[in-house]
Amino acid sequence: MDASTVTYLFGGVVVLLAGVCIANCIYMRRHPEATGLGEALLNRNFLEFMPGLNRRDVEELTLDMERWECSVCAFMNLVTKPICSLCSTHRDYRLIEFYSDTVPAHEPEKPSRSMSQRASKSLQRQTSKSFQRLSMRKQWTRQLDTKGNVVWARHFLDTEECPASFVIQTGPIRHEVGDSNGPDVSVTVIIHDSTTLGSAETPGLDAIQTIAWVPIEGINAATTVTGLRLLPSTWSSLLPISRLPFSLKYAWFLHQVSDLIVPYADLHIQTKVQRARVFEEALENLLGIKGQGLCAIIRYNFIGESGLDAGAIQREWYTLVAHALLHEESGLFTLSNRDDNSYFINPNSAHDTSHLDVQLEHLELFRAAGRFIGRALLDGQVLPIQLSPVLFKALLGVPMTLDDVESLDKTTYTSLQYIVQNDRVDDLALTFSVTQCFGDRMLEVDLIENGHEMAVTDANKHEYIALMVRHLLFGRVETQLLALIEGVYDVLPPELLTAFDHKELELILCGLHEIDLADWQANTVTSSNLDNTPVLEWFWNIVSSLPQDDQAKLLQYATGASRVPVQGFKGLTSYDGKICYFTLKGVAYKQGVYPVAHACYNRIDLPLYPSEELLKDALKTLLLSDPTGFNIE
Repeated sequence: MDASTVTYLFGGVVVLLAGVCIANCIYMRRHPEATGLGEALLNRNFLEFMPGLNRRDVEELTLDMERWECSVCAFMNLVTKPICSLCSTHRDYRLIEFYSDTVPAHEPEKPSRSMSQRASKSLQRQTSKSFQRLSMRKQWTRQLDTKGNVVWARHFLDTEECPASFVIQTGPIRHEVGDSNGPDVSVTVIIHDSTTLGSAETPGLDAIQTIAWVPIEGINAATTVTGLRLLPSTWSSLLPISRLPFSLKYAWFLHQVSDLIVPYADLHIQTKVQRARVFEEALENLLGIKGQGLCAIIRYNFIGESGLDAGAIQREWYTLVAHALLHEESGLFTLSNRDDNSYFINPNSAHDTSHLDVQLEHLELFRAAGRFIGRALLDGQVLPIQLSPVLFKALLGVPMTLDDVESLDKTTYTSLQYIVQNDRVDDLALTFSVTQCFGDRMLEVDLIENGHEMAVTDANKHEYIALMVRHLLFGRVETQLLALIEGVYDVLPPELLTAFDHKELELILCGLHEIDLADWQANTVTSSNLDNTPVLEWFWNIVSSLPQDDQAKLLQYATGASRVPVQGFKGLTSYDGKICYFTLKGVAYKQGVYPVAHACYNRIDLPLYPSEELLKDALKTLLLSDPTGFNIE
């Protein structure tokens, strides 16, 4: 056998071996149960099977997917979604709308019927008031006028009569900001036990000192809610982004947010939390963080619990603090609308927070609450809270009118509408004053000087309505609102949120209200010993039969959070921000054993029960226990 033949045969053997190795690798990847590799991978929490993506990648991968437009709110949803992610309207619902062209915001103002009255002529709908409000989420948008100036434009009008419109504006107008390279802030301290970071302050924080209720005619639309006037070059980029479908805007937002986060190696925060004081310590710690620390990665550990924060502890921390934030005991917020269970700032918060065991002043609590919201947006955490649309509009600096009172207090709105629509209002014996709770007492508050002595008549009723709108949406909570806005924008630059309307901001912050079981199933990884078994079918049958509250509780067991991210179940992440799908791992059944959750990896270890009834009883027992608390097994 000559040398060339040997070389040829050797080369053939090498190719054959390489092919066998490749085929074996593919087989092992698809069938890890062969040999011990499968169990090894399963014990590593399925990380070998995760896609290695982050939230930005997920959003970009879906950009070209087919979508359907919601007939109520015009939100573009993936075709795989049967209900709208923004307003929960079913895909088959049809709503015929007739809208007029845009009306400039600076048209002469005339006392007239409210927006919702006039809109009812052009919006021939068979739907509720809530649908009507949703359909008008883009009632106000910024755009360029013929001279290239940024102006507010009002949409969905069939008349030139514009009701009084106002914008909440904080702080004096400061220097213009373009594509900006702001001052560098150097903080190199790694903190432990929640101590305060360095001495560097966030640039420009102290510039926000006042808050005002400004008529739309007196506002410069190029100015953000913080009083920061952006350069025309910045608006030339932001305005086209604001007109994009939500998915594109959200992808842009995720890119911007990722650039804000301080690298872990440069600065990070380790904080230990007492579970009994999680809310109080959260507010104290958030207000103590300064400079770059506001955008540093934070890891949490509950004192006395051996769990490590691989994602789930952070999610649980956000969930616990969010629940406490809206609880009556906190005194910060109060239920304002029982129809949608939405919360507004408590006007009597100075009194109702006095019992809290915190080393913070009353308004500092609201600034800390604002930072909590800002950090949730930065960390991509969804909060199980329902804030009033008025608050979301206030955070964005979007114009508001009489119609916004309806989402806050329907009874008062109805009364104000009656005054607008009817004559002889002097028969109602109203004055330019309101009663308000201060501490333990009810006091009369003048809307104007000596208002308690001025009667409301047909001649001055429109002035009374305007003053009442100001009082309800702004005046009675203006100092708390200022602190809340400051807190949010301590963390995020204001231009980052200008691309979104108030409902889109709510979606980002609060996630999806409804749990889509089909989406949950489609984005679940299962171990090979569960595939094609009745146990897997039983599990999903049982979950589908649960009410939404119990489904949310099961989700909290498995992931540490009861809400689904805006991207759905394909957006679940681990501690490092990488996508980590919900996972079901089959384990051996023993009598009396229950499913075990590994929330840091979004995983449930599911015993291979011999009957559906045993599995159902086990899951029901699991749901009766407290879904919080972490310990290493």
